[in-house]
Amino acid sequence: MSWPDLINTTCRENYTYFDSSDYLRNAYHVTAIFTVPLSILAFYIILKKTLSRMKTMKVPLLIFHFWSTNLDLMFTVYTAPYIFIPTASGITLGVLGWLGVRVRWQAYWGHFSVMMLGVSFIILYENRQSQISTVKFKIQGKQTRILYFAFKSVFSFFILLPFYINNSDQVELRKTVLKQIPCPTIEFFDSKTYVLLEPDEILPLFSNIIGFGGILAEVLFFLFHTVYHLTMVGNTSISESTRKMQRKFLKYVSLQISIPLIAIVFPVLFSLYAGTMSYYNQAANNNAMIIMANHGLLSTCCTLSIYQPYRGFILGKLTGNPVEVSPVNIIPVISS
Repeated sequence: MSWPDLINTTCRENYTYFDSSDYLRNAYHVTAIFTVPLSILAFYIILKKTLSRMKTMKVPLLIFHFWSTNLDLMFTVYTAPYIFIPTASGITLGVLGWLGVRVRWQAYWGHFSVMMLGVSFIILYENRQSQISTVKFKIQGKQTRILYFAFKSVFSFFILLPFYINNSDQVELRKTVLKQIPCPTIEFFDSKTYVLLEPDEILPLFSNIIGFGGILAEVLFFLFHTVYHLTMVGNTSISESTRKMQRKFLKYVSLQISIPLIAIVFPVLFSLYAGTMSYYNQAANNNAMIIMANHGLLSTCCTLSIYQPYRGFILGKLTGNPVEVSPVNIIPVISS
């Protein structure tokens, strides 16, 4: 497919290397050099170095790390998006594009990956809630839990499909984009550039509100329900040391989720600002994508540094001196 809308103009003379796809591609590759080995190491440490007192967290941590790593690889290796914010259009620079996978389906998998990262947040907080004996309203049984989160995954898969299966007129959509950004970088005129959404399209908005709104509601429910039972509900059948350990793990989970979210929140806020103000700055777009691509790096570093067994293993390997992990003695208190 070729595009007849390329006009030779001097408007691109002020564009720099930082506006180019070469800059973004190289930045993605450099990021991947650090994140891929670190993510593999994190999988090994979670599998092999999780202590017995954390055994209930092992599978949720692996699920969270899997989807975090997947999203990281989507940015840095598989898709490597080059986006023309404030429009929903772009081109991919990664392996999937080289293999001939259509941009539309690459975008869909990226969208689904973000949704599943949100589902992994729910899994982590539900895990913390399920360990509190005073909680009566919780998911009962392993099979019920598996079915519940399997349903969440299938729902996330299908809620996003409606606006990806439509065959849109790309030539007409590109004309609309050029009205918003009359002088995009030369990459816009690549034959593989894809315009995902029409202006003011409503269906994607509803799909995202239902999908991400539901995830946010469940995350907040499990978080505040857990906090309430750990701080407001008394129970003499468990020891204070157990309650302290539960509060500590809840804090760790919250840090593990919230710190890497910074890498997503700021680019999203920038895209909202750019969309509202019709502001186009390709260098800023590229840097926003680079920040977002570092979500996986931040997430893995948080996982390995927050939890004492993982941190101790890393420090022991770096210094050559094994770091002893302090035991936690849980003494039950039997009510009279």
